[in-house]
Formats: sequence, C-alpha cells, structure tokens
Amino acid sequence: MPAPSLSRRRLLATLGSIVTLPGAGLVSHALAQDKPTTSDGGPFVPTPWIILDEMLKLAEIGNTDTVYDLGSGDGRLVIEAVKRYGARGVGVERDANLVNFARRQAQTDNIAERASFSAGDLFETDLRGATVVTMYLLPRIMPRLVPKLRAELPAGARIVSHDYPLAPWKADKTLNFDVEEKLMINGTVTTNLYFYLVPARINGRWIIEVPAWVGNAPLQISIEQAPDKLEGMLLVESGDVLLRDFSLRADKIRFSLFYGGRMIDFAGTVTGKTSGDTMSGNVKSRGDSGSWSARRRA
Repeated sequence: MPAPSLSRRRLLATLGSIVTLPGAGLVSHALAQDKPTTSDGGPFVPTPWIILDEMLKLAEIGNTDTVYDLGSGDGRLVIEAVKRYGARGVGVERDANLVNFARRQAQTDNIAERASFSAGDLFETDLRGATVVTMYLLPRIMPRLVPKLRAELPAGARIVSHDYPLAPWKADKTLNFDVEEKLMINGTVTTNLYFYLVPARINGRWIIEVPAWVGNAPLQISIEQAPDKLEGMLLVESGDVLLRDFSLRADKIRFSLFYGGRMIDFAGTVTGKTSGDTMSGNVKSRGDSGSWSARRRA
C-alpha cells in the first residue's frame, strides 16, 4: 500500500499522546496504546515522509550501500532505503516494541533479508559496516557521536542528520526547507538537513617521496586533523613551511607548498587498511610533473 497522504499524515501528527507507526499506511493498535519511550536519543518522533524523502536523496544511496539509521524508531527510513534503492539497511533502536514493529513491517514488505533491526545502544553499535548513516537525535547527543563516527566509518561514508548538526564538525552541505508537519513536533516548520562526507584519517607525521626536481627526498610533513581543523606543515631545518590550500574530501587530498623557490602542487589519494596508511598521487610545478607517495611515520 502507498504511504499515507499529506492530509492523513498531518492528522496523525496531531495525536500527540499516541505513537504512530505508519507502515504501509497502517497504525499498530497495540503499540499505539504505549506512551512514547525515551532513551539516550530522545523520545520516538516519526520522521515526516517528506523529510525522509529528502534525507534519502541527500545521502545519494545506491544498491551497494549499507544504511544504518541510529534511533530507527518504526524502521521507515531503513525500509524505504531498501525498497527504493536496493540497499541493505540496519536499524538501531532502544525500544524493543519499535524494533519488533519494524521487523514485522520488513517481513510484510518482503525485504527482511536486506533490512535488519536490533535493540541496542547506538554508542555501543559497531558502525564499521556502514556506508551511510542517518539520524534524528537530540542535540545533546550529537557532539558525543562525532568521535565515534569519524573513527569507525570508512572514508567516503555519508552521514545525514535531521535538524541537529554534528558540532563542531562542519557540514559539507546543508539543506533548509519548511515542513508544516514539524509544527506539531517541535513548534516550528523549519527543517535542516546536514550532510557530512567522512574524511580519511591522516593525523600525524608522514614521510613523502618526491621527484628529484622537487628537492632533497624524502620530505617530512606533520598533519593536524580534527573535526573542525585541518592543517599541515612541511618540517625542514630552515623553518617549517605551511601547507597551503589544504583539503581532504573523503580519500582525496590536495595541498600546495612553497619550497625551493617555487609553488608545488600535490594531489592524490589516501589508501590503506585504516584509510590512512599511505598516500600517492601527482605533483607538478612550472611545467615539471611526476609522482609522489607517502607513508605514515611509525
């Protein structure tokens, strides 16, 4: 059956004391008798369908992705990711009643082999198998999640957060729009979606092999990486040299440095078992070009 109409969803949203679980347009009577539960992630608040649509599109989900929804509630986002895009989905929810409802809905939709739901603490959930993570959690939770997300997710994984940013991590994209259904949820129609692309982990010191025209090899650089900071220095006896135009997007790295009397541009890819063991790419300056590689200093 199709999802509820907009007018129907608005009606459901006004039933403030009832947990609405629209799966295939139906409300579970048994669960509707229970009060919304509160966990570390906050009370269960169903994500309006129009917002769910935008979250899935923003995440650019494909059939090779594994989507984890933290605080998955009735399971709607995971189920739709599987049904629409052929992804695999994992829902993590503390309320066992909601987990059971989501499991039944996945079975009804014949996608149980690709959509799983578990009752557990999101901070204890292993996220290393995820390529996409979605969430609608309380703002006080978000800063606590940042270290876990950046440590466990692979470079290039995508994160979409509804309404609250992962401070102090700066979002790669922000989408703002109004949804009337939100008025009954938190008193405002404003909706914010925050998109993050997980970077490779490159903090520390690196030894770089470069062509002879660059200078004496190997070079050594030091990188300081944090959710709100990315800086690097070339370490030389005459004085450290700042890496300029330094950027890291997923596993793609770029920087420039003024060395040997000229500007030298580096571009490459971070690789390795932990998405941060080695780097390699192309280097160029004034018509000269060649290859460079780097290894993390032990």
